[in-house]
Amino acid sequence: MEKTMSKRSKIRAFSFAAAVLLTLSVFAISGTVRANRLQRQLRVTGERALCDLDTYLNNIQVNLEKGVYANTPPMIGTVATDLWREATGAKSSLAALPLNEARLDNTYKFLSQVGDFVMALNKKVERGETITDEERTNMQKLLSFAQSLSAEVSAMRQELFDGVLNFENAESTLDTNANEISSLSADMESAEQALTDYPTLIYDGPFSDHINQTQSVLLENAAEISQDEAMKKAGDILGVATDEIEFFADEDDNSAAFCFQCGDTTIAITRRGGYLLYMLSSKYVGEEKLNYEDAKRYAAEFLEKNGFHDMQESYYSVSDGICTLNFAYTDGEYVCYPDLIKVSVSLEDGKILSADCRGYIMNHKDRTIPVPAITAAEAQKNISPLLTVMRTRLAVIPTNSQTEKYAYEFHCKNADGAEFLVYIDTTTGYEDDILLLLYADGGVLTK
Repeated sequence: MEKTMSKRSKIRAFSFAAAVLLTLSVFAISGTVRANRLQRQLRVTGERALCDLDTYLNNIQVNLEKGVYANTPPMIGTVATDLWREATGAKSSLAALPLNEARLDNTYKFLSQVGDFVMALNKKVERGETITDEERTNMQKLLSFAQSLSAEVSAMRQELFDGVLNFENAESTLDTNANEISSLSADMESAEQALTDYPTLIYDGPFSDHINQTQSVLLENAAEISQDEAMKKAGDILGVATDEIEFFADEDDNSAAFCFQCGDTTIAITRRGGYLLYMLSSKYVGEEKLNYEDAKRYAAEFLEKNGFHDMQESYYSVSDGICTLNFAYTDGEYVCYPDLIKVSVSLEDGKILSADCRGYIMNHKDRTIPVPAITAAEAQKNISPLLTVMRTRLAVIPTNSQTEKYAYEFHCKNADGAEFLVYIDTTTGYEDDILLLLYADGGVLTK
């Protein structure tokens, strides 16, 4: 009897111990999972905050540079509003970084004052007063600080991508002895030292986000074609017989089109008018044998052959053996930026790899362009005295409200040789926009 009870006791003890061990294991696993989840959350939050901060600081730098050369109330107002928004976002991102008592007083001070300063200038101009040389000098100092801080944070972001900076080195924030990311704090304090003395492309030309969803006048006034007619049109463009082309889809947005496949190329032809909407080839590009001038000639011939006349090449980029050029329609003296076509050319053999004609298709129309109310000389008086005008021409530019404006386009440079495009409204004489031109080995870009 005692022997039986002893066995039972052992079994109970073993069962109890197993239960306790299982329970502890569950808690341990649960704690580990929870810690890993918190660690991942910390990493994701920190990485997002650092990337956002980098973006905000880049935008602040660009807007400050525009502000230095802004010379009329509407442009200064636009810059002030943008700076205020970007500075607020930067402060929020900075606050979200897991920093260990890093002293960033100057950084917060800069982000607070940069928006306030330009807002004050905006109010001054609205009262009819002018910006003084001292105030422009102060804005240039703010720009210098922004450039230094932006460079430091961009370097930190690159360290993050390279794996040098790792947010997972931080322990759980629930641990009272947690060691926050000392390397990040050190980097931010290094960036802070920049303040101790307290611009994607493929480039689409000066205006890249204007292709709207309104009805196309060009398509509304064109006759509808059949799928067979569209296929023949596609064959003519690609230089192949129709039996080499296969229909595979309809595109049913405002630029409704028939879509075809031919080998490694996709091509879309509009149902109305039979216009080329786009084409895209996945052809591999080998050794570069041609240059930008060759590519421009091939692209211009392609557009002319396919019914796109009076197109003027403006900006371009080169990447991986492909030169992408941007063409805008010209109406008399005006270059019409809404009527945009992008063409990509292989620098190996001059083959047209892609063409995006949607800007032209959606925006091209007969325009009644008013005679400018002011002369180019009068408009030029509103250019910042810090800029020297190199070239002037007339332009049609799109607006965010899906309308168009008429402007003088002044190609300018500053004392350091940096180049800008300044757009002065032909009616009001105010600045409509200021863009920074960036020249690189891969082409011409803007901010």
